[in-house]
Amino acid sequence: MKKLLFYIPAIMFTLFYGIAALSGYSAISSVVSVWLLLWFISGFLLNKSYFWGSLLGVLPAIHLAYMGTQETGQIISETPIGIVVLTFYVISGYLVYRKNIKLLKNS
Repeated sequence: MKKLLFYIPAIMFTLFYGIAALSGYSAISSVVSVWLLLWFISGFLLNKSYFWGSLLGVLPAIHLAYMGTQETGQIISETPIGIVVLTFYVISGYLVYRKNIKLLKNS
């Protein structure tokens, strides 16, 4: 169960954009594809106990928060979602880092 924790943003956004694409509301842009790829890679690296894997998850979150500040006619602002995802990856990276430090001290 803990191993799936790092994939939560990737799974949620894949479902959201997959449903949007299948229902015909929009096509998935290449930027969103890169976001999803980075989130899955980040989840994989965090799962392998590499704390710096969270940096790959932070990049799309920063972009998402930035895009929320632009006036593009969106119904909702993406900034709060980006901040939540950014916080998630910062905390995840910190927890993996702390886990690695504990393992090194116990060795």
